[in-house]
Amino acid sequence: MEKNHKEKEAIKKVSIEDKDGLKISYDKSELKEYVPHLIKEISKNEKSIKIDSVRMEIERNYESNNQNSRSHYPDELVNPGAIDFIRRCAKTEEALTILDYLLERKELSRSDYKSLKSQLMQEDGLKKIINKYGGFKKPGYYERKYRTSTREKTRSDKN
Repeated sequence: MEKNHKEKEAIKKVSIEDKDGLKISYDKSELKEYVPHLIKEISKNEKSIKIDSVRMEIERNYESNNQNSRSHYPDELVNPGAIDFIRRCAKTEEALTILDYLLERKELSRSDYKSLKSQLMQEDGLKKIINKYGGFKKPGYYERKYRTSTREKTRSDKN
């Protein structure tokens, strides 16, 4: 009786095993609902194609496309600095947390960290830094600032 139950259970499942012996089982009825053609191919095990090194070529193309697409964006969009993050803070504690994080990730030098921290610790330090570097960045700042310039650039490219 137990053997029949295991056989029925095996019929309900689709198993896939990779070259390293990793085996994954899927519920057949659930897969049929979401990907009916794929489950048919997997069940019959007919359309097997070994693919080697395609991913590397795809990754290279993706990286080169990504680099080209980023080149026309302003640096503050692609690589924001400590000041860009601080300009979004409402409290000094938030700014200090950001500085600690950037220092830990080595995205901020120790001297810049000390300088910014000492400025923040002064009376109205956060407010002074925010005003000195262009004001508080409200939600939607980048969209408002760069949306019009992107539209103008697109229009000039078309003409």
